[in-house]
Amino acid sequence: MAFQKPIHTAVFRFLLVTLIVLVLAAVKVEGIGVIWGMEATHPLPPEKVVQLLKSNRIPKVRLLDARPEILRSLNGSGVTVTLGLPNSMLPTLNSSFKAAVNWVHENLTQFVSSGAGASSSRLLFDYIAVGDDLFHGNHRGELHPLVVGAAENIQKALLKANLAENVKLVFPCSFDALVSVSGLPSKTRFRRDINVTMIQLLTFLNRHQSPFFITISPFTSYTNFTLDFALFRETSHPINDTHKNYTNLFDLRFDAVVSALSAAGFPKMGIVVSETGWPSDGAPNATPDLAKEFNTGLINHLDTISSTTSKPLEVYISSLYDEDNRSISTGDFQRHWGIFTFDGQAKYELNLGQGSRKLANIKDVQYLQPRCNMIKLWEAVDFQGWDYLPPLIHLWIVADS
Repeated sequence: MAFQKPIHTAVFRFLLVTLIVLVLAAVKVEGIGVIWGMEATHPLPPEKVVQLLKSNRIPKVRLLDARPEILRSLNGSGVTVTLGLPNSMLPTLNSSFKAAVNWVHENLTQFVSSGAGASSSRLLFDYIAVGDDLFHGNHRGELHPLVVGAAENIQKALLKANLAENVKLVFPCSFDALVSVSGLPSKTRFRRDINVTMIQLLTFLNRHQSPFFITISPFTSYTNFTLDFALFRETSHPINDTHKNYTNLFDLRFDAVVSALSAAGFPKMGIVVSETGWPSDGAPNATPDLAKEFNTGLINHLDTISSTTSKPLEVYISSLYDEDNRSISTGDFQRHWGIFTFDGQAKYELNLGQGSRKLANIKDVQYLQPRCNMIKLWEAVDFQGWDYLPPLIHLWIVADS
């Protein structure tokens, strides 16, 4: 019976390989989503944007605000939604449970059908994102006393609407909520000035089994490292921290978040990268080629991570298309994050879920006819003087189209 030993060995190896494959599959990122921004002067029709999402098999979308026409267009699409609740609403929702009930009814309950056959027409919500960049320096702490109370009222409103089990509250944070003396992940902590509020929010998330939402933007911080390190290039020089080598900036930043959560007492909390990406214009090294390189490198890299502690649950790429009305206080690049142009045409090829097929563009876009805005023209002449009239006429005819 000597011939049985090799068979047993082969069977063991097969089972081992199968187990490894299953484990790796189990820690796969749950979804690559996109941010559907709303700061465009001439936004695309929502139904065409939804078709763009479906054509490219994009499974998840993050909305920064609740717009009824957009929510209606997503109904029955199969696209899962993270719905934003803007900072401007926090004072009202913090002080009024009735306002929270109304907000949940208007923006969630009426879009979630029930009963037989309703699944094909209902809107799928994963998260409500309470506020945005809550601890950014621009807010100077005025939002901190409001966010916990607003979250508690929204949570009670979800319970009243029987939605609390399926829809989780989260709190999107900018990366500057963290600080590190050395710049290395192992030494990263939450800022002391936000520590009290952060612990309250983390306790809330932990109690409701919700993940931590954080922005990781290699583009805005790569100058402290190298372009190779930011773009997942094999030529990048590794950075060592506590016997771990980092070959890219995304992993370095992600493990910094893991370290901060662990130090705060929440080592097992899941992490969602609520915003990342690379612009295609408006700054040095903001080009379509580099945007493609970053986003492709990111998606490919996420598929190679085998550790659950070093892998986000979800990642949202900023953004679906360019928005020409975004603030440019930090740079013109803020209006060029889109994978698609303002009119829904792909800037470069990227596998967002559609496989080997090229990205599908929006078809039959209706463009406005060029026109001269005489009110704006007169205001500009009055301000600048009549010598500026000829160039201003050309400017307004082109720019106001």
